[in-house]
Amino acid sequence: MGADDPGQEARHHGGWEVAAPTAAHAVPGVRMAGFRDRTGGTFEERVPPGPAIAIVIDCTPGSLEPFSSGAIEGGLVAGIAPTAVRMAGSAIDCVELQVDPTAAQALLGVAPGELNGAPLDLAAIWGRDAVRLRSRLIETRSWDDRFALIRDALTRRRRSPARVDPEVADAWRRITASRGRVLIGDLPGLYGWSRTRFWSRFTSQIGVSPKRAATIVRFDLALRRLGTSAGVAEVAAELGYADQSHLHREVLRFAGRTPGSIAADPLWTVDSVAWTRAHAA
Repeated sequence: MGADDPGQEARHHGGWEVAAPTAAHAVPGVRMAGFRDRTGGTFEERVPPGPAIAIVIDCTPGSLEPFSSGAIEGGLVAGIAPTAVRMAGSAIDCVELQVDPTAAQALLGVAPGELNGAPLDLAAIWGRDAVRLRSRLIETRSWDDRFALIRDALTRRRRSPARVDPEVADAWRRITASRGRVLIGDLPGLYGWSRTRFWSRFTSQIGVSPKRAATIVRFDLALRRLGTSAGVAEVAAELGYADQSHLHREVLRFAGRTPGSIAADPLWTVDSVAWTRAHAA
C-alpha cells in the first residue's frame, strides 16, 4: 500500500474521502469514521447534541478551532449535550470517534455528565497519550493503519468503569432501539424502581435525563436522514414528530439552522454516509 493510498475501506463522496474500520479494528462501545477533505473549501458548523460522546482527532495541524471556547488544536471531546459551540476549518483530515455513554467512563476516565458544556481538549483528559497518538496519526496516511493505532490506544487506556446499573443500560438500549420513541414513563416500572430513583440513576450514569436522551436520539436520526436528502415531511412522519413545524423547531434549536439548509449541505451528506458505513462495520 502506498503512502497516500487510503485503502479499500475508504470511499469518495464529492470531494470528500470517508472511511470506516473493518471488523478487525472494532472497539466495543465505539464507532469510528475517517474524513479527508479534498475540495480545498472551508466549513463552519455548530456541534449538535448526539447519543454518544464525540472525540475528534485532527490529523492536520491547526484545522479545528471552536470559535466560542478558545482554540483547541489537535483533539476535542464533546458530550451528549454540548453547549452552543461552532467549529471551522479547511482541508480537514481527521478521525472521529463516537463513544457510547455506557463505555465513556472506562475509556475516558470521565463521567458522561462531566463532558456536557463546552468541548474539552483531548490532551486535558488523556495527557501526553493524546499528543503521542495524534503525532502518529499525522504521520500515517492509511486509514486502516490509523484505525489500528486508535484501537490499540483505546485498548491500553481502558479501565474498569464506574458501574452502570443493568437497569440503566437496558433503558438506554430501549431508548436507542426505539429511535427515541419508547414511553419514558413506562420504564421505571419495568425495573421495579420509583420514577425518582430511575430519573436520578439514569441521569448520573448516562449524562442526561431519560426524556432528554430520547429527544437527542430522535434528533440525531433526523439529522442523518436529512443529510441523505430525505424530505422534511418524510423525516417528520418517520420519526414521530407532530408535524414539519415541530421538526423545524427542534433542528433550529439544536443545530442552529433549518432542516432545508441541512438537506442542501454537502457536508451533512458526507457525515451521514460516513456514519452509515461506520454503523455497518
